[in-house]
Amino acid sequence: MMGALSARWLVEYARRPLNLVLLVAVPVVFVTLTGSALADFANILGGANDLGQVEAATAGWAAAVLAGVSGFFHVSTSRDADRRLAAAGAGAIRLVVSRLVSTLALAGLASVGALLALLIRTDLAGSPRVIGATLASAFIYAGIGILVGAAVRSEMNGSLIVVFAWIFDVFFGPAMGGTAGFIRLFPLHFPTLVLTDVASGHGGALGSIGISLLWAGGTIAVAAFALNATTRPFQRASRQAAPRFRRLSVALLAASRQLRRMPVMWVLIVGLPVLFISASIAITPSDPTPVELVEGGKRGLTILSMADVHGAVMVPITIGFLASLAGLFVILDSAEADRRLSLTRFRSGEILTVRMIVIAVAALLATAVSIAVTAVSFTAVNWPVFIVANILVALTYATIGVLVGPLFGRLGGLYLLLLLPFVDVGLAQ
Repeated sequence: MMGALSARWLVEYARRPLNLVLLVAVPVVFVTLTGSALADFANILGGANDLGQVEAATAGWAAAVLAGVSGFFHVSTSRDADRRLAAAGAGAIRLVVSRLVSTLALAGLASVGALLALLIRTDLAGSPRVIGATLASAFIYAGIGILVGAAVRSEMNGSLIVVFAWIFDVFFGPAMGGTAGFIRLFPLHFPTLVLTDVASGHGGALGSIGISLLWAGGTIAVAAFALNATTRPFQRASRQAAPRFRRLSVALLAASRQLRRMPVMWVLIVGLPVLFISASIAITPSDPTPVELVEGGKRGLTILSMADVHGAVMVPITIGFLASLAGLFVILDSAEADRRLSLTRFRSGEILTVRMIVIAVAALLATAVSIAVTAVSFTAVNWPVFIVANILVALTYATIGVLVGPLFGRLGGLYLLLLLPFVDVGLAQ
């Protein structure tokens, strides 16, 4: 029975074929395109300086984020249906086990895609050490995704929690030179040590492999407990109807209420730039580094401090990611309400205006916070141009998020928007 349920959940996931394609394609892009750049970055920060080591780590990182995000959506989008099934006699435990099995199957598929991508770059993909650590990374974040999906109702809030936990886990982990004691508490700390073949010296009797397996088993066990607790039937509270005012006022009031249901988005719009940009600048040495620039159509090398480069580059990457996610989730979360509004006296232009105002506010707030944070330790040559350029990045990526959402859905859209700003700004530019 549980095997049949797990198969049914996987078929449900595969109803949007793009999700399966991205589950394999994103690791290929991430590992093949970013391996060399991340190796250079890690070398600058004093982390792993061997290209093969960092490429092996990217396989685990890619599998982890895909497993975490797919695990979250696999649980969150089926929460109400699972409660009804449990109330109808299917049993909460049976449903929980079937969800765990299907989520781990998706994590395994993500790991296969990551290892195949790694095989294109290096023969390390066939190493039992790399295979095991990649699977452990995927299972750890699959458990985290399920746990967040069970605890957080908003799809935007939950997916942002998973993604930003992964960002800090990777970019402040041991491969990037992270040495602070608290970094050992990060979920991917020990799997990354195994992937990069680094003897940590602080793994104790279990060693890095043993602790990685404990992390995987522990997160899955905690996720199972949380999922079981939230799969039980519950009584819905009734909602009062919103008061009626003029059309635009009513729409803005409804939008503000929608935003109040997304506290994590606002916390991260303010908090992520503060933590991510300032920490990136803080850990980046100020050693002079040759940087290739194009000025007046001519390409040349300029010696710059890496701290200054980071101060400029991390801002548009952060802004692009936050603005695109705001566009994606605001549009998708309001889709059904907007369809109902379109059947009343609301015009489509009025509905779109309200939604774009909300998205623009979120994008501009992320821009203001990011620029304020980087201004503490970075001085732009021309501040007005720097500010206007980042506002254009914010509005551009907010619009991309609006377009991606209806085309690719929450999961597929999040996969794309997780990768696009980093590849666009961080690598291509």
